[in-house]
Order: sequence, then structure tokens, then C-alpha cells
Amino acid sequence: MSDSPRDPDQDDDATARLPRPDRADPAVRPPDTSPGLPTEAPSSTVDPAGGDSFAAGRATSTTPGSPSAAGSGPADGAEPARGSRAASGGRSGVTVGARPAWWRRLAGSGVHDARQRRRRQWFVAGISIGAALIVIALCAGALAVVDAVSDVRDTASEARETRVLRDQNCLELERRLNRLNPPGAASSPAGRAVAIRDENSAVRIYVGEISDARAQDGWRQLLDSRAVYADALDRQAKARTPAFYVPPKNADNEPVADDLIEVSPAPCAGPVRRLAVPDL
Repeated sequence: MSDSPRDPDQDDDATARLPRPDRADPAVRPPDTSPGLPTEAPSSTVDPAGGDSFAAGRATSTTPGSPSAAGSGPADGAEPARGSRAASGGRSGVTVGARPAWWRRLAGSGVHDARQRRRRQWFVAGISIGAALIVIALCAGALAVVDAVSDVRDTASEARETRVLRDQNCLELERRLNRLNPPGAASSPAGRAVAIRDENSAVRIYVGEISDARAQDGWRQLLDSRAVYADALDRQAKARTPAFYVPPKNADNEPVADDLIEVSPAPCAGPVRRLAVPDL
């Protein structure tokens, strides 16, 4: 072998120049057969600057390794056609036609997923609001029950305190009456009238402490009838006209003393029976 450099022009066309992969025509690409993507026929491109179409200047397909493919490549120093650049993905080319079907399916699925997410968010928000309302209602109900129980307890406590106070008032009335001489112990009608009025004065103290209107009305009727009997005793002492005691009665023609025993505390039963018979 000689040491002189070898001229590529001296070799045969079939063996001298082989196509280089990096200089292959970018406009000629094998179809994409990736799984899952639809195969789409190559669309024609138009150069916005007024260039030729994709197939302009390359009407015949070239096969790698042929002399025409090797001779027409960018290795000769010639500038590729504008249509070739547009078909190779350059920014100057404009693709004519609709988006691929798989792209439309992906876009539709994205919108559907967004709607589903919004629905789930609204559903979760509704459940949260409902749960919050239920908790608030339960808390309000619990507070209402606690308030009702507290009110019942307070009412019961107040009623118990009132009953104890009325019992004490009745006991005090009985003690005041015991310090007085009974009307039946007087020897004359005038002395009996004085004893009746003294007892009425002791009872009026108790009537002023009563808060029940019905009980107050019954006690006043009893005091009025006793006062009328005391006036009759005074007339008897002067004119010797007999005096008679008429006990008060209610609308049912029942003695008022029975009503007082019923509506008054138990310690007041003794004083009522004593006052209902002023002759004793």
C-alpha cells in the first residue's frame, strides 16, 4: 500500500461514498410506530415565507446508500430547501390539519378528571358542613338539656326554701298566739272582744308575709268575721244583745278554715283551728 492520501473521487460510486447518518435528509423520517399512538399520514406543510411544499425538490424517495441520497445530502455544501426545514420541525413551518385523536382523548380525559375532582371537593365540603351542623345541634341540645335541668333544680330549691320559710312563719304565728290569753278564758263579753282583737293583730303580721293571693284572701275573710264577732260582743256588754259568731264560707258553701288548712303549711293547721272557734 502507498502512503499517498487516497482521493475519494477515484473510488467507484457504489463503494466510494456511503451515507452518513448525521447528514441524512431530515425530511425523510420513518413513521412512528410507538404503541398506544395512532398512525397519522404525513401532512403537507406550507412555508409562510412563500417556500415550496414538503415534497418540492425531493419528488423521488431516496434510499440510504444510493448515490442520489449521498450526492444530494447537505455534505455537498448546498443549503437545504425551505420546505425541507419546515418538514423537519422548524418554527417557520405551519402544520395543516387537526390535532391527533390521542391528543383530543387526553384533553377530554383531563376535563373529565377536573370535573370529578370538583365534584369530590363539593361532596366532601357538603359532608363537612353537615357534620358541623350536626355537632352544633347536638351541643345546643345538650346545653338546652343542661339549662332545663338547672332550671328545674333551681325551681325545686326555691320552692323548698319558700316552704321552709312559710313553715317558720307559721311556727312564729303559733308562738305569738300562745303568748296571748284565749278569748274563752275571759269572764265577760268585753274581755272576750279584747282577746279576739289581740289575736287578730298577731295574725295580721303573718298575713303580710304570705305571697299566695288565695291564702291571703282566706285569712282576711277569717279576720273580718272575727272582727264582726268582737263588735257584737261589745254591743252585748252594753245592751245585753246576744252575740253570735258566723264563720266565713267559700263559693261552694264550705268553711274558709278548711281551705286555709289545705293551702297553708302543716304548722299553720293548729292556729287556723284555734282562730276558727273564737269562743274557746
